[in-house]
Amino acid sequence: MVDTQLRGRDVVDERVLAAMERVPRELFVPEKLRDRAYDDAALPIGGGQTISQPYMVARICEALSLTGGERVLDVGTGSGYQAAVLAELAEEVDTIERIPELAERARTSLGAAGYGHVRVHVGDGSRGLPDRAPFAAIAVAAAAPELPRALYEQLEPRGRLVVPVVLAMAVRLHGIQLGRPVDLLLDREVRRVVGFDVLCRDEVHRFLPLPTAAVGRKEIRILSPLVLLEQRELDFYRSRTVALSRLRGGAVERKGRLLGQLQDVIVDEGGQLIAAIIGKKRIPFDDRLRFAPKRRTAA
Repeated sequence: MVDTQLRGRDVVDERVLAAMERVPRELFVPEKLRDRAYDDAALPIGGGQTISQPYMVARICEALSLTGGERVLDVGTGSGYQAAVLAELAEEVDTIERIPELAERARTSLGAAGYGHVRVHVGDGSRGLPDRAPFAAIAVAAAAPELPRALYEQLEPRGRLVVPVVLAMAVRLHGIQLGRPVDLLLDREVRRVVGFDVLCRDEVHRFLPLPTAAVGRKEIRILSPLVLLEQRELDFYRSRTVALSRLRGGAVERKGRLLGQLQDVIVDEGGQLIAAIIGKKRIPFDDRLRFAPKRRTAA
C-alpha cells in the first residue's frame, strides 16, 4: 500500500509513510471487509460512514507537518484509523465523533491496535474540544464547504488546521448529483485549469477533464458519467499538473517581491487563471506572478 498508493503518488513525508506502514488498517474495518482493508478506496464501517481512503489519510497527515511533540485534535473519528496514524506522529491525540456507537467501536479498535492512549470523545466535531484546547494541529476527516471558525479558535499560535474543503458546487448528470470537486489541477506552464479532482458519492476520487464539463456558478454539468475518469487517470494527470491544494498557503511573488500567501484563485469559464486571492486582496494574474507550493517535510 505505502509504495504503490502513497509513495508512488505525491506523498513524500517519510514520517507519514512510516506511520502508515505501522498502523494495522485491518483492525479498523468490519471483519467481513478485512480482506479489502488495504484497497485504494474508502470502505463502509456502518452508520452511513466510511474509513477514509489511505491516500486521503496520508495527505491530511502530511499537510499537518507534525514533528512528534504536538497535541492534535482529530475531528470525525469514524473507525479510529486516522487517529491511530496521528498517534504515530504526535505526542497526544484527542479525537471526537458525533455517533456514540462509532466512537465506542473506535475506542475498542484503537485499544486492540495499541493506541489506547488516544482520547475518544463523543460530540459535535465542528465545535471542537474547547476544554482540551489549544491544539498544535487539527485534522478534519470530512470535506466541508467552508473552514470551521470554532476550530480555528482552538489552535495554538501558528497552529495548523487541515480540512478537505470542497468547491461550493456539485457535479450533476441530468440533475442528479454524482459528487463534488475537491481540487483543481492546473497546467504547470500556463496556469490553466486542466480538470477537477472529484470526490464521487461512492467515496472514490475521479478525474473530470475541463473540456467535458459545463461549469456554472453553482454546479458543474456533465452529459455522461463516462467523462469521470477512474483513479489511475487522476493519478496520471496529477503527476503532470500542479494541484491547487499544493499551492494554497504557499508564497506568491511578483518580480521577486513577496505578496503574501495564496488563499484561492479565480478562473474564467475557459479555465484561464485570471486572479489570485491573497488575504482580502484580489491580485490580477500575469506572467510575472509566481506561486510556490507549501513547504513539505521530506524526512
